[in-house]
Amino acid sequence: MKRRVAALLLSSILFVGFADAGGPRRVTGPASKNPGQPLIWDVSTPIRFTVDGGPLSVDPSGHVVISNSQGVARVQSLFQNWQSVSTASITYSYAGPITAPGLPPDGDVKTIQDFNAVLGTCNSGSQNPVIFDADGSLLRALGLNPLVIGFAGTCKLDPQAGHIVSALVFLNGEFQDGINDPSTSNYELTPDQFDEAITHELGHFSGLDHSQINLDLFQSGMVGNCNVDKLAGLPLMFPVAFCQSRKSAGLPILAPDDIAWISKLYPNSGFSSNYGIISGFIFFSDGITHVQGVNVIARRVDDPSTFTFTGNPGQPITGNNTAGSPYGSRNPALIGYYEIPVTPGNYTVQVENLDAAFTHGSSVGPLDPPAITYGAYEFWHQYESAFDDPSKKDPLRVQAGQKLSNINIILNQTPPRFDQFEDGEVQLEQPKPPFVFPASLEPWILGKAS
Repeated sequence: MKRRVAALLLSSILFVGFADAGGPRRVTGPASKNPGQPLIWDVSTPIRFTVDGGPLSVDPSGHVVISNSQGVARVQSLFQNWQSVSTASITYSYAGPITAPGLPPDGDVKTIQDFNAVLGTCNSGSQNPVIFDADGSLLRALGLNPLVIGFAGTCKLDPQAGHIVSALVFLNGEFQDGINDPSTSNYELTPDQFDEAITHELGHFSGLDHSQINLDLFQSGMVGNCNVDKLAGLPLMFPVAFCQSRKSAGLPILAPDDIAWISKLYPNSGFSSNYGIISGFIFFSDGITHVQGVNVIARRVDDPSTFTFTGNPGQPITGNNTAGSPYGSRNPALIGYYEIPVTPGNYTVQVENLDAAFTHGSSVGPLDPPAITYGAYEFWHQYESAFDDPSKKDPLRVQAGQKLSNINIILNQTPPRFDQFEDGEVQLEQPKPPFVFPASLEPWILGKAS
């Protein structure tokens, strides 16, 4: 399906490492004290971030459209969207302008040399920079698509402790220069659309992955004025922004799915009194072999599952995991396992395929593209089998603080198994000179999805 250029493509470019679907961007691997746990920030103190010292946006003549002070205030307010979640404990703190060897005292990042110097400080774990590309020239110099609105990614991880140490955010201010000229690839976004793009990237900065749920709305071909009820359930972390901005539709900038997952990763004392958990396993038709690489949805809050077993354990014959991912548990008990945080209420649970149209930067989880189509579209009910009616569903009642386990689904008419680990390897892309990207970058691109 081809969509008009008005659709916003939310992508993630992975140059090193792997992604894990449905909530956390990555989970810990065998080097960790606790393999299979989300890689998250240490939130015992606020996450300190520095900001570019130049303007957020200038027009082609060099006239400042959004000043530095306005840009800093805007970034602070959009970090606040995540910090204000009442059931989450994550906090952020502005730590002044970006500093790096050779950078001007005001911290204005303009050239590739400036970018590389700043990236070096992020890779060393000494700061978490937010870079303003006021006219899109730095983005072009880096060799990236001029339709990239912004990207974010982790620079340094502590795999043993399971912590994100540093991360970077890059914003393309050309989308706010007041000019909309498709002939020069200079597209304009409304302030609300741009703010959603920034907030999406700050979600990646915070450790969240894409959420590929409510696909029916995207697959309907809708661009622009989506049904508000359906838009209400579409996550801000969905890979593609194709509807009107949530704010312009009178909705909070974060959807229930976004709130549930930032709370699950960084729960505060109120989490258990506001959320329950639905968990279980997905099986191939043999009822024995576990499936990975599918979405599991609790239909009401609409949260996807999170898979904690690695997508690429490496060469398994000798057990040395040669060339395997450093992320993801090797514990076979976690293969095909899902866990969904939900607010109290009644839910149906269903499984569906990942959309193979979302590849490379827009991929969800460690499959790029999905290695196999399982024909998975089935609801859970209490008499699950490989020969049941996949449309039959039984509701589940979830209370705050409760964990429902063994909500297992057996898929119908699938092969008995794919391979020992169900999903194959992730396709990696190599960075292009003259710069080196962090472990993962999450660009939001204005473009076509197919």
